[in-house]
Amino acid sequence: MTNTTTTNSTEAQYDEVLLHASVKLNTRLLAGVFGLISGLSLFVITYISLYRGMPDTGQYLRLLGVFLPGYEVSHFGAWVGFFWAFIIGALLAGMFYRIYARSIPDLIQDYLRDGAKNDDLLGMPMRLSGHYLGLALGAIIAGGLIVTTNWLVIRGTADESTHAQLLVNFLPGYSVSTIGSFIGAIELFIFSYILSLFFCWIYNNVVAFRGTK
Repeated sequence: MTNTTTTNSTEAQYDEVLLHASVKLNTRLLAGVFGLISGLSLFVITYISLYRGMPDTGQYLRLLGVFLPGYEVSHFGAWVGFFWAFIIGALLAGMFYRIYARSIPDLIQDYLRDGAKNDDLLGMPMRLSGHYLGLALGAIIAGGLIVTTNWLVIRGTADESTHAQLLVNFLPGYSVSTIGSFIGAIELFIFSYILSLFFCWIYNNVVAFRGTK
């Protein structure tokens, strides 16, 4: 009995180490892929805007220069944009996955409780955790609003930020200020969390329905 308990404990430790290593590797891969996609996307869009031949080239893209130091619609600016988009895309993807990865042990336990064998895990339909998806998505969106709004405040251009002020129409209590950014962030977090719960509830029910066929 003691040997069995010790063996199970050792296997659980190995599983935990393996899971931690997998999450770490997946975080790096996801961050790299999303960083590259983000960087290339802004790079290509900048060059398309640069060569489209319009009188006011990059009218809206120039707004990104407020948040991406050194960025402009030019040959050099395209590379600066690639750098910043890569960094931001990688950080956001890594943060999102690290938060959502906390749901993996619970999801595996759900599969095992449903009668799946270890060898069948790869063939099982993927389910989503609404709670952790809401936390990850809400944290990124809310954090993004706080960072961008306060960056405008630090630059001293809060009163001139007409585009940011449009959010007042959608987020009651929001303003281009430090306090307003936190009020808007709370609202966005709650909305993102509820939306994630609703989406995952629909998705998981569809998966369960198809699994019964």
